[in-house]
Amino acid sequence: MKNNRNLVLIAGILAIGLVAASILGGQSMTAAAQQQPTQNNGNSNGNNTKPTVSTTGTASTSVEPDKVSVTIGVETNGTTAEEAAAANAELMQKVIDALKALGIADSQIATSHYSIYPVYDMVSPVCIEIYPQPPECKPRSEITGYRAVNSVTVTADASSDIGKIIDAAVGAGANNVNGAYFFISEARQQEIRDSLIEKAIDNARSRADKAASAVDMNVTGVHAINLNDVYFPVYFKEFAASADGGAPTTPIVPGQQQVTMNVQVVFTMG
Repeated sequence: MKNNRNLVLIAGILAIGLVAASILGGQSMTAAAQQQPTQNNGNSNGNNTKPTVSTTGTASTSVEPDKVSVTIGVETNGTTAEEAAAANAELMQKVIDALKALGIADSQIATSHYSIYPVYDMVSPVCIEIYPQPPECKPRSEITGYRAVNSVTVTADASSDIGKIIDAAVGAGANNVNGAYFFISEARQQEIRDSLIEKAIDNARSRADKAASAVDMNVTGVHAINLNDVYFPVYFKEFAASADGGAPTTPIVPGQQQVTMNVQVVFTMG
């Protein structure tokens, strides 16, 4: 009877051991499965990255400036600031009236500079010639008058006769005339940019096609585009004054200006 009890006890212990072994084995299989790397099915970013080719495209054109500006000034002197300013205002009004008589509109005339400042001169007081001279006998700087300076900038179409405009201003009393600046208006600049962008990108695509063909591939798309801003030059023309100090004696012709645009394009290949 006692032996039967021992057999039952041993059988129970064996059953408990089998259950525990089964549980531990299942956990080990689960951990092993979790630790196995996931198979790469080809959808990762690294495998989807396409080869690219980076190129630079260039487009240029020759353009004629459509605008011109010239600065015309009047300088007057007076014993007082009020006197210098009054004389300047009167003379500048004559200059502006002469410009308007040529058909220059108010919107084409703008004040670019105005100032009134004292004029100094070295004055030597009358003193007895002694040595050393007292401080009050030494030359000193004193205000001897005032000067008023007023300048206006006139902007017109480049096709205008700028020499005639300067002639009229000088004839009316202008005594300070700077050279002419020929430039391209903002509206015209935008037109040039739009036309050059397409040509520059076409140039970059042509170079990319040649590069892709060299490695037995084809351009399939665009990854990135970087547009460089266009530099529009300003042409400055100095005046050759006539013998009497008047307006220029030769025509002022701006000529053409070269404008270039560069783009950087990254193309994808396949």
